[in-house]
Amino acid sequence: MRKQKFTKPDNEQLNNLDLEILHEIQEGFNKMDQFPIYTPDLQWFNQMVIDEQHNKKKKFVKDLTIFIIIAVIILTGIIVSLYQMPAIFIMLQIITTAFIVVYTGSMFGRKVSHNER
Repeated sequence: MRKQKFTKPDNEQLNNLDLEILHEIQEGFNKMDQFPIYTPDLQWFNQMVIDEQHNKKKKFVKDLTIFIIIAVIILTGIIVSLYQMPAIFIMLQIITTAFIVVYTGSMFGRKVSHNER
């Protein structure tokens, strides 16, 4: 790496540099003052809040309806398989339990190996 020589500017150069920087900052502030500032009125904010609450409520009802429909379908399938085909129900329960154990074990092993690095 090459060493660079830095020369320390004298006081007059520092003062001129400071004055230039102050002048540029002042010009920047003057340019900012030229832009018009628009503040919406209170009714606009109130209407925006009411609209947002309405949209959230609508989305909540939609998500809840989808959840209930899916839950009813799953529970109906479980009840039907339990009473009509108990052998398939028991086999599905065993497969599901085995899948959960294998998946949890693999994720735990992956997490332990990641922490050992």
